Amino acid sequence: MQPASAMDWDDLRIAAAVARAGTFSGAAAELGLDATTVARRIARLEAALAFPLFRAADGRRRPTAQGAEILAHVEAMSAHAAAIRAVQPAGEGVAGHVRVSATANICDRVLAPHVAALLKAHPGLSLSILASDANASFSRYEADMAVRMARPQKGGFAIRRLAALPLVLWEPEAPSGDTIVCAYPESLDGTPEMAELARLGLADRARFRSNSVGAIRAVLASGGAAAVLPDPGGSEALPLRRTPLQGYREAWLLIQPHLRKDPAARCVAGWIADCFARIGVA
Repeated sequence: MQPASAMDWDDLRIAAAVARAGTFSGAAAELGLDATTVARRIARLEAALAFPLFRAADGRRRPTAQGAEILAHVEAMSAHAAAIRAVQPAGEGVAGHVRVSATANICDRVLAPHVAALLKAHPGLSLSILASDANASFSRYEADMAVRMARPQKGGFAIRRLAALPLVLWEPEAPSGDTIVCAYPESLDGTPEMAELARLGLADRARFRSNSVGAIRAVLASGGAAAVLPDPGGSEALPLRRTPLQGYREAWLLIQPHLRKDPAARCVAGWIADCFARIGVA
């Protein structure tokens, strides 16, 4: 095994990018390199360490047990480096890059309208918003914080309840027997939206299913369809009858534990809470 001094910090940075992207090509796109260079640098790092960092599974590069341990140290080193860079002269404000994961509906309708104001207020801050309709736990290699539509049942995250989004039944002004009922896939039968559809006697009539709220909204807007959806905006009009329901969907903010006291992360977390406050739900 080569001595630790043979390792290049830049190779470790590339390994962290591979862990985030899951592929050499994805890491290459993030770093502005080509995939061949990424593969060569990972091979060089693995030779220096004398063990593999990743294994290939289902077309993805996933960290090995030893690789995950190394990447955790890399993440800590990156966090310390970011903290050093974030130190500003008095009055200069926060600085750094923060990655937020949220469902496409929340990204588009709750967060995106207020991004420009955040970044103008904090010139040293940059932001990535990663749209994902998967309501699952997130990896520290993928995002720094996430908005999830259910309270997490496990994980060492810092969590914060953002809002209880009211559920609304959207349907044509004159519903008929051929109204197309939209629903989530059967794998999401446990969600409050599906429970409300069942309570209304509509669940068994579903003819269109999607895990994308945006896709369901597009079908609703085309006419002749009905669905139960969370109503993050409250005032955005569809050409349909809007009936508020008893149910609601909770939104939660999850923050990676190593960022609890990070100034940039705290700034973005506060901004996300403000975005939800702006739409008038609590």
